[in-house]
Amino acid sequence: MSDSPLLTAALVVSLLLLCWYLVGMQYNIRRGRRALKWIEQGLPVIGEKAALNWSGVSQVQIHITQAKEPFRSADVLIQLKPRELPFWWFWQPRAPTHDLLILRAQLHHAPGFDLVSHSPRVPADEQLKRHGVGQWNAVQGGLANAMNADLRGALSPYTVNRLIVQTTLEGMTLTRLIVRRAAPNLEVHYLLPKFEQVSPQRLFTILHQLGEEILQV
Repeated sequence: MSDSPLLTAALVVSLLLLCWYLVGMQYNIRRGRRALKWIEQGLPVIGEKAALNWSGVSQVQIHITQAKEPFRSADVLIQLKPRELPFWWFWQPRAPTHDLLILRAQLHHAPGFDLVSHSPRVPADEQLKRHGVGQWNAVQGGLANAMNADLRGALSPYTVNRLIVQTTLEGMTLTRLIVRRAAPNLEVHYLLPKFEQVSPQRLFTILHQLGEEILQV
């Protein structure tokens, strides 16, 4: 009989954890489906023949097999907070703390510079600068969206700022802009927006224009 309070407590905790998992899973599935429906309206701007892959309930990848110029290939990722995992911020400290929309693309030829930039909302990722040859230099001067940027290559601060401005869209919060000589050549991170406030066609149009501008500088 002395064990019954402990057994009751264990059952209550197990039930709460199960409820947490179910509620978090259902929320992420609904949010992921809404994001997919929104994204699909703009995808034809950058390519056709998309393949869909769910990784659990917290990540969806759309692989575009027939990308349009200037892209050779492209992937769009929806990365959600792992709400289905109880106390996920403790068990997975590196898990995303926001719901993200990510574009990763390979351009038809490699750009002539490397750029790593991030907003104050997210930490710098030093691993991005460990590959390749050459010295990284911090971009001086105020950049749009209060972005921080490091550059490897002959690019002026004005041009770096122009690329950041090109990536900016009202209603979308830019958190990372990464350009690399190595594939993927382009990576753009946004916070997942309020879908009714942003045109997906406009978003993918500016990303298409960004790819063209990167190859021109």
